[in-house]
Amino acid sequence: MNHYVPNLSELQLLGELNYRRLGKLVRGHEEDDTWHFAVNTSGEHQTRLSLYLIGESRFTADVKLEFYSETKAILPFDTKLVMNIRLYHDAGIAEITDGHRHYMGVYPYPNEDMLHRDEKFRLNQQLADLLELCLKHGHRLYDVPDFQFAY
Repeated sequence: MNHYVPNLSELQLLGELNYRRLGKLVRGHEEDDTWHFAVNTSGEHQTRLSLYLIGESRFTADVKLEFYSETKAILPFDTKLVMNIRLYHDAGIAEITDGHRHYMGVYPYPNEDMLHRDEKFRLNQQLADLLELCLKHGHRLYDVPDFQFAY
C-alpha cells in the first residue's frame, strides 16, 4: 500500500490564501470583533456566514466561523457548520483547528474517527470554498443604529 505524503507547499499556499481571503472579508472593519455576511445562493435560499473573534495575541488570532441557512428546514440533523480558525499574523497563514489542538497532516486509514488521510488539507480547502463563496456572492450585514427622531 502506498503511504500518503502531504504536499506541504500546497498546504502552506492554501493557508496563505485563506489568510488573504479573511483579510478581504474584514477589510475596513478590522477593529470589530464580529462580522456577518448574507450569502445569496440559488433561488430564494439565503445563508449567513458569521465570523467571531474569540481570542487574540501578538502573533495569532482565533476566529470562530459559523455558516448556516436562513431557511428553516425540518431536518433530522443540524445544518450549521462551525469551524475554529487560527490566524498566524507573522507567517500570514490561516488554518482550521478544533479549538484546542491542530489537525495532524496525515492520519492512518482506516482509523477510529473515520478521518481522511488528508483531513487537514480537506478542512482547509472547505474553508477556502466558504470564504470564496462569501467573497463572490455575499455582502456585509451592518449593525443598524437605533432610529431616533429629531426634536
